[in-house]
Amino acid sequence: MSTTLAPTHPRTLEVPADTFHTFSEQAQREVASYVAELGRRFPTGRVDAIDVDPGAVPLFAAEVDASRHVIDDTAHFIVYDRIAGVDSLRGQALYAWVLGTALGRPMVQNTDGWRLIEVYDRGIRKTIEDGARYHQTKQGSYMHNDAVNDVDPIDYLLLSCGQSAYIGGESILVDAKPVHEVLERHPEVLAVLTQDFWFEKRGMALSRETGFFRSPIIRYTADGEPLVRYFRTYIEVAHDKVGEPITEEQRAALDFFDAVLDQSSVQYRVRLERGQTLVSADDRFLHTRTAFYDRYPPREIDMSRDRTEDVNRYMFRMWSTKTP
Repeated sequence: MSTTLAPTHPRTLEVPADTFHTFSEQAQREVASYVAELGRRFPTGRVDAIDVDPGAVPLFAAEVDASRHVIDDTAHFIVYDRIAGVDSLRGQALYAWVLGTALGRPMVQNTDGWRLIEVYDRGIRKTIEDGARYHQTKQGSYMHNDAVNDVDPIDYLLLSCGQSAYIGGESILVDAKPVHEVLERHPEVLAVLTQDFWFEKRGMALSRETGFFRSPIIRYTADGEPLVRYFRTYIEVAHDKVGEPITEEQRAALDFFDAVLDQSSVQYRVRLERGQTLVSADDRFLHTRTAFYDRYPPREIDMSRDRTEDVNRYMFRMWSTKTP
């Protein structure tokens, strides 16, 4: 495959002003009070086993609703600022659970039925290539979106920061639309990316399921808007496992796609600080994280007992789908 990339602007994209949202003082007091109440009622146990009612926080839920058009229709991502009065790790997890539920219906993320996942370096020796899931490691530089291991796409990816990294750990965000504009100038590449690839239900497949499914990397809405499903390592491993290794034509297309994704001219960079929450339209955005250096050696974190200042980079992840 022979092709030439058009020159691109060397600077990363400027993050639009409307992608940052600070909740009103009234909404912050309302949701902080509700989080404190949940903390008293449920001091331990899985946060995603708690039934929360967005109707209990009407001002907060109304502001979430009013801001979701930024995710759905304009920038396709938003950063919600820290909530005053939510300071503990479990408090941040409870807040993330309330926010994700206000956005839509929380989706299952693994075979245990968990709908809120803790993202931090466990210090495990297994790599992503060896079968570890991304959220268990500190590996970076894997541009992806989160809908790669589930047949059903997700509408909202939520990443809430319990503690930021000591150094680094920026989120790199890539909108599918400008990437697609580059691919349209190279139809031979786009033709390959719109064909089916093998994907693995890594961490999702039950014993009765095959564990694999086929999907294009680039697909389209009824209105012709590009959608994306991509995690190269997962794809290559899935192809090897089903006995259909990536072809040279596919490899060349993926190399080209990676080169486009790596251009600063299609990237936003956001470093989440403690208490901030990033929400993106998952099938319209790819993301990865930069390298980071933590404060302490990796270890298991207990959100109910550990203090915020005593832990490494620690995030909470949710997948939500829109409700009627």
